[in-house]
Amino acid sequence: MYQLAPAFTDNFSPDNATSPENIFVIKFADADGLGFTMVMRTLHYNQFSPSPWNGLATLAQTYNAFDALDQRRKMFLVGPQVNVESGKPTTDRKGNPLVFTTTIANVTSATEGEGARIYKWPADPKHVQQNNGNDFAWFRLAEIYLIKAEAELAGGTGSSTPLALLRLVRARAFPGGDTLSAVTTDVILRERLFELNSEGKRRQDLIRHGKYTQPWEFKAGPTADNRVLMPIPQTQIDANALITQNPGY
Repeated sequence: MYQLAPAFTDNFSPDNATSPENIFVIKFADADGLGFTMVMRTLHYNQFSPSPWNGLATLAQTYNAFDALDQRRKMFLVGPQVNVESGKPTTDRKGNPLVFTTTIANVTSATEGEGARIYKWPADPKHVQQNNGNDFAWFRLAEIYLIKAEAELAGGTGSSTPLALLRLVRARAFPGGDTLSAVTTDVILRERLFELNSEGKRRQDLIRHGKYTQPWEFKAGPTADNRVLMPIPQTQIDANALITQNPGY
């Protein structure tokens, strides 16, 4: 019933309801109060109307982890920028050309142009105010192949090898040919970063691979082991005397 979409971007476009790869999605519509608002969270104030919030960017550590030939890296906006609706060059709020860097010098006081912006879900030409019609794919066939590869590497048996499964997912990202020749657990974790970036999978992936408490860019470490669990809301503890708070909170 499902198959990989011909292009990686087919899974995130405003008309991604037609993607043969998306198995379970959160539906959105280009209608008042029913739309996907990711562009508001990631784009610069002058890149879209109504004005976005110039918020979420990816880490340079993440951006630089991608192979330069990996087409999936194009989900990030870097360099000179345009208004995504008109396609015309745009400026920062001081009137200077807007240029996104890959790095952020100080995460507590970043400038308007610092940080590669996440543009995995492009603006919907039919958007109504901030409401875009892109659906959010919670499960895609590509992830199922990655899950299967991880299971087989851990000792499961199947009709495909982990390498064959990863190369199947990566094929559209490397139209000039894929050089991946071996698979380890670290390779699968990195591939999940490349394929599923910004799809809500990373925290649990790092926990499963024993890396969540390790340091990364702008995060000193190691983090306390108890952080692999969330705290239980006090309202829930108050409502049930049998519940005790998770350790460390």
